[in-house]
Amino acid sequence: MKRPTRASIVMAGAAVTLVAVLAGPASASSAGGSLPAGSSMCTDRTMSDDGVNVSGTVTTPSAQVTWTVREADTATGAETEVFRSVGYDVTGRQVASPHAGRLFYRLCLANTTRSSVSFSHAALTPRPGFTDAQQGDGPTTAELGGGQVCGELIKGSGRLISSASSPVTWFVRAYNGDGTILRSIQPLTVTSASVNQLVGPGAYAFLDVCAINHSTTTATLSMEFAVV
Repeated sequence: MKRPTRASIVMAGAAVTLVAVLAGPASASSAGGSLPAGSSMCTDRTMSDDGVNVSGTVTTPSAQVTWTVREADTATGAETEVFRSVGYDVTGRQVASPHAGRLFYRLCLANTTRSSVSFSHAALTPRPGFTDAQQGDGPTTAELGGGQVCGELIKGSGRLISSASSPVTWFVRAYNGDGTILRSIQPLTVTSASVNQLVGPGAYAFLDVCAINHSTTTATLSMEFAVV
């Protein structure tokens, strides 16, 4: 489903910058988190007809994690891997379109090391030659053996639709217009295997959602804000 009011964020340390907000080209993005060994996550999808720019950083410079970009002909279609890199940083890399037409991409990060890693962000943006782009389609997904993943920034309000193979803690964060997290506002915190709930509007400009798996047992999860 096209989300004309979805935005995306890149987190660098404690500062949050709104990279694409509403009118500009959108990106598929995760606002970071932590991945124990063997865990992985994938952003939602972004559409481009000229490939994508890749951005992602693990905060441990020696961590040899695995980044992949996957492409599909439709927002829900079968995916093909079109990029792979092992290392802590893929910022500045580019992926050319494998064939003509509008394609859907997402960036995945797998912790293939023996230790837990934190990542500041994982994001895709359309390359400059695009003639059309689309806000993040579909959910942010993860395989979490513990750890946390955040993403799915949305303007104003939305319906949170999330599910996990075992109960995890979902919490929604509120931001003001300049991208600062409003610590005093907690729109939603719940521990469950699924959520289907309208969140907002409220005294904030944007929302995103995080999932925390407090168990070492791997949970398969999906989370998405649907525009209302």
